[in-house]
Amino acid sequence: MRVRSGCCSLLGVVWLCCCASWSGGVAALESVTTIEEVDAIESSSKVYALLVLATQEPTADSGDEENNFAELAVTAYPALPELEQEMDGLATFAVVDIAPHRKGSLATKWNLPGLPALVVYTDPPKENPYTGKMYRDAMVADVAMLEHPRKLKRALKEGIPKIFVQELSEDAATLDGFGQFVDSHTQNDQGSVVVLISKQKHASPLFRALSAEFHDQGLTFAFVNKDESGVNELMGALKVEELPSLLVLRSMTEHVVLASESMKTYKELKGFVDPFAVHEQGRSADLKSKGGKKGKQNASVIKYITESELDDVVFASDVAWIVEFMTAEREAAASEEEWKKTFTGLHRKAGMVALGAVSCAREEALCERYGGPGVRVFPLALSGQGQLTRGDLLPQVFDTAEEAKAVAIESIPDVTVAVGSSTELNAFISRARESGALPMLLFTSKSTTPAMMKALVLSVPSQKLMLAVIHDADADIKAQFLLKPSVTTSLVCLVPTAPGASDPADSAPFGVVTYQKKTMGPYTYPNIMQFVLQVLSQYPHPQDGTPGEGERADYSSLDGVSSQSLVPYLTKTNMEDLCGGNTLCAIGFFEDHVDTLSDPESRLARSWATLAHVAALSKQNREPFQFMWINGKCQKNFAEAFGVGLYQMPTVAVYSPTKRRYATNVGIFDEENASEFLKSVLSGSIGTAPIGNVPDLEEECSFEEIQEVTMGASGEDGEDDEDLDDMLSEILREEKKQREVLEEQLKSDRKSGKKSRKGKKASKKGKSKKKKKAERDEL
Repeated sequence: MRVRSGCCSLLGVVWLCCCASWSGGVAALESVTTIEEVDAIESSSKVYALLVLATQEPTADSGDEENNFAELAVTAYPALPELEQEMDGLATFAVVDIAPHRKGSLATKWNLPGLPALVVYTDPPKENPYTGKMYRDAMVADVAMLEHPRKLKRALKEGIPKIFVQELSEDAATLDGFGQFVDSHTQNDQGSVVVLISKQKHASPLFRALSAEFHDQGLTFAFVNKDESGVNELMGALKVEELPSLLVLRSMTEHVVLASESMKTYKELKGFVDPFAVHEQGRSADLKSKGGKKGKQNASVIKYITESELDDVVFASDVAWIVEFMTAEREAAASEEEWKKTFTGLHRKAGMVALGAVSCAREEALCERYGGPGVRVFPLALSGQGQLTRGDLLPQVFDTAEEAKAVAIESIPDVTVAVGSSTELNAFISRARESGALPMLLFTSKSTTPAMMKALVLSVPSQKLMLAVIHDADADIKAQFLLKPSVTTSLVCLVPTAPGASDPADSAPFGVVTYQKKTMGPYTYPNIMQFVLQVLSQYPHPQDGTPGEGERADYSSLDGVSSQSLVPYLTKTNMEDLCGGNTLCAIGFFEDHVDTLSDPESRLARSWATLAHVAALSKQNREPFQFMWINGKCQKNFAEAFGVGLYQMPTVAVYSPTKRRYATNVGIFDEENASEFLKSVLSGSIGTAPIGNVPDLEEECSFEEIQEVTMGASGEDGEDDEDLDDMLSEILREEKKQREVLEEQLKSDRKSGKKSRKGKKASKKGKSKKKKKAERDEL
């Protein structure tokens, strides 16, 4: 619904201008319309900037649909073709159409607040431990960045991954050390080393982009700064006479040098290293490629678990696990297609069951601990307090994962309530209201509760959900919830609505939101979960401890001492105390030195005060967060693990050390946005992602070291040195102005709505009310 309204506003802008002609550069822009093309982006390590819009449904006269929407994008943002050309190789620009009329629409892919939108991918892909699929965290940037190309270029260059380039220093940059490095990466003629020797302190964006594209194709990338001691001897041995120089080495005696005059464009660099790359059969970087492999990391859909991973991946997770302990023969015979089919069936039917494997050849001790080869089930259970916990290993040993499916699904705890009469139904709704929960009703003709419904309630532990199952309901009960007598299966959410003037003071009327099978698809776990998350985001239900309308958090007691304890500074020494164990951490990432906090007018003091106010409101709402803040420039590696670069600060991220999952806020950092982000994480409307190894915190930085991090951000000192704050402030003011206009318009609409309703007859009131409910049923 929100997306549709956003689409209309975009088209209103674009179609007014579509008569303008533009003949250059459209072909250079990728067009993305399918989930397969997005999957290709999310399995790539390259930087992508996606302009997301929605087109109108094509007509017979609309011509080439794909070119049309690319032309519309260029018409709306004339700087886009030139920007794409200047960033050639550094970042790939594409136009994404999420129009609902397209087959397999991407309308719900990013949960965008409005259109047009700018979605940026910079982080390298990671493997989802449950599905084995590669994914990347997307950042939703302000589309106004397209009107400030220099700022966007700077941010994209900073976002190019650095982890694929090894910067050699000290002994590693000497002739002997470098020789050992080359030998270790070229043994048995299995690869080549690409090295850049330069006057710059760090690898340039072009070189980092090159490493992002070729790092998994038999090439190892290294960077050496000429000021390192011993580099002159190294340059002499490699016969390097001028800088910068790019070399490809198969050994210390077999190498090729690219002349510095041929290092000006990405195309030249790529053409130099491409002949040395090991291209996998069927591999393609083209977004249109749907059948090729997506790199070595994604070569297998089978998730192998090691002994060191077992606690984090299996025991600390909130899903049941089917784990196959495989012999060497079984490993060789395992079919990825069969494995994928089993997992897909599990996910559609139950959602909360994951599939993994242990190699008995590589993990002999782990395999013996669980009885040798075979398939075992690690179930879930409920604690005495009704909390989800890990159950005891089931005694059965199965021959195949397919045989273990039914037992694993059956082990999902059932916290639903069976309702057999109107009296029991009314009692259920009353209990839900008293406990501040969102009541959901499942009408079914089956005698048992489907596994996907049991999993649904448990999948959003931070949200109060209650599900009543009504078996073979009579026509009168169905009619109360606007269901036809012939309906056999239906999922209904009862959402809070504003009480009318004639309602009792203690009443809480409910609106009805029904799962629409025609528009949302068949009843599968992913589909019903998407439905419930949409309901939670659009109809927030009252919860215990939530301030009433008009209430404000009391900041008057936030003196310096109390607020310091409310939002402490996260360091290497207090990391375990502040953000360890079962803590749900809310971490503010700021970019200035801690000593500047004493100046109330400093940028850090303002950002920190915003987070302190958010923390006070969160505490009043009894939210489970432990707040803290960190210097994201000093702790750069730690920040990047959460997808926070130098140009994403200030921001806040939520992190669960036990579950090793996180979510990072995207957008303007203010009290309203940050508080809404935290609530959305708790409600599940903003999902979390698994996090890899979280780097240990470093020692504190000096002012000079923080400044050096800033200067080295783009790899080119002094480039694009305009102050980013000016643009952000301008965007902030514009957004605030738009919000004020929208609020005034909403107030005016409500007033006019009240006046028009007063003048209508009672019969028309009833008719209008029925119509409203019917529209809401469409979700």
